[in-house]
Amino acid sequence: MPTMAVMTGIQASGKSTFCRAYLSEYVRINLDTLHTRNKENSAMEEAFCAGKNMVIDNTNPTAEERRKYIFKAKEHGYKVVGYFMQSRVQECIARNELREGKAKVPAKAIAATSHKLELPSCKEGFDELYFVCMTDAGMAVEKWKTPDSFCRGGEENQDEL
Repeated sequence: MPTMAVMTGIQASGKSTFCRAYLSEYVRINLDTLHTRNKENSAMEEAFCAGKNMVIDNTNPTAEERRKYIFKAKEHGYKVVGYFMQSRVQECIARNELREGKAKVPAKAIAATSHKLELPSCKEGFDELYFVCMTDAGMAVEKWKTPDSFCRGGEENQDEL
């Protein structure tokens, strides 16, 4: 069964880096590179028709924004896997400052996305969910648990997500 991976996380949280490292065999669908919803829809349809695994590499901060991808994937018989990127605003802003050109976004945009960020839920239609956090050794990927039990034994609090 083909898979659609749906990334969730604020800008500069490591979504694209994760995709390159862990989902390099997937067709990467990203609005930053495609620029329009029409091109995004065409890329998804092409992947669906070919039965290819794909990853939706956008911020997807709300259940409403993720819903359209999950619905289309289910409609085409795909398994849907979600990856939630740990999102500490100050760390993301610092990583963003290292970017150049169009890849660099205003700090206000990162903060705005963080304010509307909703934790994903299996109730949305995900078949599997994972929590991803950046560590000194790379990225740690864990099966979905309750929000207060990620990565460091509950050290994070939801205000940092």
